[in-house]
Amino acid sequence: MFGLIKNIIFAALLFGVGYLFGIQEVRFYKIISTSMEPTLEVNDRIIAVKPGTLTRGDIVVLRDPAGGRDRLTKRVIGVPGDRVTVVEGEVRVNGERIQEPYLKEKPSYEMRVYVPEGAYLVLGDNRNESEDSSTWGPVPRTMITGKVVCRYWPWERFRVF
Repeated sequence: MFGLIKNIIFAALLFGVGYLFGIQEVRFYKIISTSMEPTLEVNDRIIAVKPGTLTRGDIVVLRDPAGGRDRLTKRVIGVPGDRVTVVEGEVRVNGERIQEPYLKEKPSYEMRVYVPEGAYLVLGDNRNESEDSSTWGPVPRTMITGKVVCRYWPWERFRVF
């Protein structure tokens, strides 16, 4: 019962802060796949806001580019104009190896992609078990519906991103 009261108070506080700072869209999601492990696990609950400027490393919610009904959660790796390569388990953006301490394991695939204007390259943290831009390529900005700001459940793993 106490947990329910804490969640109600937290949700009310979040909406109040959103109202004060002009955040017009706040959405709650439940993680349904292992594609973002270890950062986000199945049944974690997250809060996303209407996305403004997106940068590398942001975690986003998007419509399924393959046409499914579920919302997917992925990490932004490439922004418009970037050249992203994945070779021998290393991800490079514009020739520079990026540090990815959040990965479950290194990717076992190879990829070379140019990210066009108006699109983003998004990958799951569980690279080898994630349907993401390694499958469908860069996604149009219009498919990204939210930027994840925190994990609020389970309460013990509360985290602001």
